[in-house]
Amino acid sequence: MRILTLALLAPFTAEFLLADQYLAGPPELGQQLGMFALYVAFYGAAALLIREAARRAGRGWPTILTLALAFGVFEEGLLTQTLFNPHYLGQDLLSFGHVPLLGIGGPWTLYVLTLHVVWSIGAPIAIAEALFGREPWLKKVGLSLWSASLLVGAVATFAITYAFAPFIAHPAQLAGAALVVLALAVAAFRFRAPAWSSTPGRPWVAFALGLGASTAFQLVFRSVDSLPWLLVGLLLAIEAATVVAVVRLRPPAFPLAAGATLTYCWLGLKTAIEHGPAAIFEQSALIVVSVALLVVTARRVRTQVSVRMVH
Repeated sequence: MRILTLALLAPFTAEFLLADQYLAGPPELGQQLGMFALYVAFYGAAALLIREAARRAGRGWPTILTLALAFGVFEEGLLTQTLFNPHYLGQDLLSFGHVPLLGIGGPWTLYVLTLHVVWSIGAPIAIAEALFGREPWLKKVGLSLWSASLLVGAVATFAITYAFAPFIAHPAQLAGAALVVLALAVAAFRFRAPAWSSTPGRPWVAFALGLGASTAFQLVFRSVDSLPWLLVGLLLAIEAATVVAVVRLRPPAFPLAAGATLTYCWLGLKTAIEHGPAAIFEQSALIVVSVALLVVTARRVRTQVSVRMVH
């Protein structure tokens, strides 16, 4: 159950709760189910393997989030190549804050990689661990199967993306992205597990921090349409302030993840509204499922805290 929960939650949050399935117009139900299966194979496998690698090595959230960043560069730099494709799906992603030497757009690069760190990998892992614990979950067979799933999902992601947006980045860009992925994966295991434990009290403060910081990040990205490096500076300032607050408050991961997940709820609904009643109905159903999961998880966490206090 715990493996399936994370395998389903990662793609659900990353692509469907954000309403990215509407990028080219609302797809049919069969198409959406096929997309979801692909995302389980890719996002679900990535989240499971990242979590498993970190927990087996006795590492904590710095390792998980650094591996999530490596995953983001892997997907956006080597598979979909949105970091380098100036006209991905007809969108002009790179001219705003273009960096000619690297062939990337500064705001887009920071934004899309943050999405993967926080929402594609970080938040789903935090919610799943709040439900099922932090010990390793996969045995050798599971590791092999989910590794194969990740490989299949990666190949399929590249093939489907190329079919809809035929583009191959310059070999130097691809080599650079591969080196960044490798460097991040190595650096991730240089982090030791934090010496301090989470402070269980005041979960609403942590929830407000998660919701407020993630909402500010999304609103700022959508509000500043000139001065690209001002936008980059503001986004980095939000991220830095959040990290400082987390280090000082030492909150548990779940309420932070819950706040960030609710940000995706309103953001996805906003996107769905642009596509008519069917999309609104579907997205509302996804939000109900998300909120229900967060409520169930919060109650379980509260019960666990109460039991620990009694003993």
